Amino acid sequence: MESDIVHRALGSELRQRILLSIAKKDKYLSEIANEIGVAPQTADFHLSMLSEIGLVSYTLKNGKKYYHLRERRILEFLKDAKPLPPEFRPKPPHEIVIDAWNDLGKRLDIIEKKLDEMERKIDRISKKK
Repeated sequence: MESDIVHRALGSELRQRILLSIAKKDKYLSEIANEIGVAPQTADFHLSMLSEIGLVSYTLKNGKKYYHLRERRILEFLKDAKPLPPEFRPKPPHEIVIDAWNDLGKRLDIIEKKLDEMERKIDRISKKK
């Protein structure tokens, strides 16, 4: 399961760019955000995720968090640009909604079939009386 989380985290091009950015040297949030061209809040969100799964950590210097890679071997993976299997690539929100809708439809079909079966049983019982 842990490798699934890492693969999903690395499935984001933005997180890959963050990792490559801090591989060059330790950087604080604004430096990272400016380099990769995103808002600091966006960079912070992704850095938090990378930190939670253990790919990134930080040290406090002069009142700022300087982020760095915890494991440099991840660079081999990123620099080789190995493709991730489709199941580890993040889906766009509209695909997630479509998948959820389809799953809900299947579940409702199952419920409808069970209700039809119950209705037939009730009809048979009431006809016997």
